[in-house]
Amino acid sequence: MNSPSWLADDLVRVEELLMETASASIYPLVQEASTHLIKAGGKRLRPALVLATSRSGEAGREETDLGAAAVELLHLASLYHDDVIDETLVRRGAPSVHSKWGNEVAILAGDFLFASGSLLGAQAGGDVPRILARALADVCEGQIAETERLGDPTRSASQYVETIRRKTAALFRASCELGATTSGADPTLHSRLADYGENLGLAFQMVDDLLDFVGDPKITGKTPGTDLKEGVFTLPVLIASQRDPAVAAQLEPGKRELGVVLPMLESTGALEATYEQAQHYIGLALDALSQLPDAEWRSVLITISEGVLAQVTPGAAA
Repeated sequence: MNSPSWLADDLVRVEELLMETASASIYPLVQEASTHLIKAGGKRLRPALVLATSRSGEAGREETDLGAAAVELLHLASLYHDDVIDETLVRRGAPSVHSKWGNEVAILAGDFLFASGSLLGAQAGGDVPRILARALADVCEGQIAETERLGDPTRSASQYVETIRRKTAALFRASCELGATTSGADPTLHSRLADYGENLGLAFQMVDDLLDFVGDPKITGKTPGTDLKEGVFTLPVLIASQRDPAVAAQLEPGKRELGVVLPMLESTGALEATYEQAQHYIGLALDALSQLPDAEWRSVLITISEGVLAQVTPGAAA
């Protein structure tokens, strides 16, 4: 994304705050483990959403920077825990924290980041702690719901959507709410931005699920087929299973080979159907933006939406 100068400058401040907060320990191991994924890079999409939506009100407030850093720390913490649950070895092109230091350090470092993000939220004050706490509860609820259905190809598409609405979209929604609330935006704008964020988050997760099958690991920083191997059956697999009962036989423990399942996803049209669902939710996100004032910050949000879909070409999903 070609960011306007103000967004690039804002992100630099937030990046400094992230490193400062995550390294605020007297123990070298805590510092190293807690800053590991920050140093590995990332799109900083959630902070960018906070900063862009803050332009709907009085931008440049310290509370906005605190909220932007806080939501990213909560996101990073959830990745630490996800990688332990999924036994992920690589994250953002680097060894995952648990594969480098073990599960105990990964879990505790994730807890440290959760707590650090909460402290930033408390420092921001106002409605920020409530927004962060609600989002964190949703993320945990969604992760538990997903864990309950591990290895189950009979989960419906609607159940999948409700799970990712919590597990993923909640932090996108919260990011947009944080930008609106810390800048004192009009309540109507606040509501529409929240809707935008939630629908963007749903589309983002669906695209991410597609990338687990057709993404370039040099770009995604993840090993293809990771979710499939761990029994996390995402929308492409659920659609394919519904359309072709033979798919389920390839999803039993000990099988789940990407080279076998991927052609079945392609032949059933499941990849294309997932892409169309992502397009649908991007459409809903853009509909929410269409009711907002024409401004540069709104253009940034539109560009972010387009960038989510652009990660997967329609041809790759066909």
